Amino acid sequence: MYERFLVPVDGSEHSKHALKSAKWLAQNIGINARITLLHIIPSNNINTVAYGVDIEQLQVAEVRRILEESAQVLSGSSIQYDSEYHIGDPAEMICKKAKEGDYDLIVMGSRGLSLFSEIFVGSVSHKVVQHAHCAVMIVK
Repeated sequence: MYERFLVPVDGSEHSKHALKSAKWLAQNIGINARITLLHIIPSNNINTVAYGVDIEQLQVAEVRRILEESAQVLSGSSIQYDSEYHIGDPAEMICKKAKEGDYDLIVMGSRGLSLFSEIFVGSVSHKVVQHAHCAVMIVK
């Protein structure tokens, strides 16, 4: 039923719990299960100007840290996985990648790191549930 999992990760506790849930599901599904770790850099962060600071370099370092920490959760298991990152609106990018990759299930945390955007723009998880082409599992 579920073989291809898309797991958005942002370093938050909720996304870590979602990854552990996806790992458990994948281990119990069978040998064909595959997880893709996905990190989205919100496009509004790209326009932030900090004089004398290389924002792009800082963002790439943060992406690497988050994806490496997430990959460590899966290392040592028999689960096939890969990771990628993109720039854009998180909810839109998650839905787009899920459809393009023909994923069966998106497993994501109920809250991310950006409380500000959740309050004023609406939660990413809520938007993904509303617009994803596949099943979505929200983990607290």
